[in-house]
Amino acid sequence: MAGVTTPYAGALFEMAIENGSLDAVYQEAFDVLNVFRKEPDFSEMLRNPRIPPEDKEAAILKALAGMDANLTGLIALMLKKGRGAYIEAALGEFAARVKEYRGIIGARVYSAAPLTAEQLSALQEQLTRKTGKQVEIETYVDPSLIGGLLIKIGGMALDSTIKKHLQTLRKHMA
Repeated sequence: MAGVTTPYAGALFEMAIENGSLDAVYQEAFDVLNVFRKEPDFSEMLRNPRIPPEDKEAAILKALAGMDANLTGLIALMLKKGRGAYIEAALGEFAARVKEYRGIIGARVYSAAPLTAEQLSALQEQLTRKTGKQVEIETYVDPSLIGGLLIKIGGMALDSTIKKHLQTLRKHMA
């Protein structure tokens, strides 16, 4: 899939840099990605080969009216080329390029209960200090962890959950 999406994501990135609109295009791409995640019917419509490309293009351009011309142009081009199924991946790759360009890394934080704003802020400060990069945190609640945190960042997993401690204790007692 990267072979298909890379040229589209790269073109959007370069145009946004060139136009000085990187932040605005990134936000709009993020908004479109949220539509894909929240509205599965929207994604299905773009993937459906029985719907003519011009109908898909008309529907999406109507939905994206007022957004950056480069973003809507890219999506229209992908639809015309029969690449509607790859739009979400191309926008995801574009977002990843922007984050890399900005020195931002993502972290997934799993906890047994929701973290407070203060806990998230303190964790973000710690991770930023340790990595030397700005960290965007996505939080997930998993009651099976019992307590503690599981942090996945930059290809590493830091597991300080009670569940993990109990598994380690069980392994040593066996």
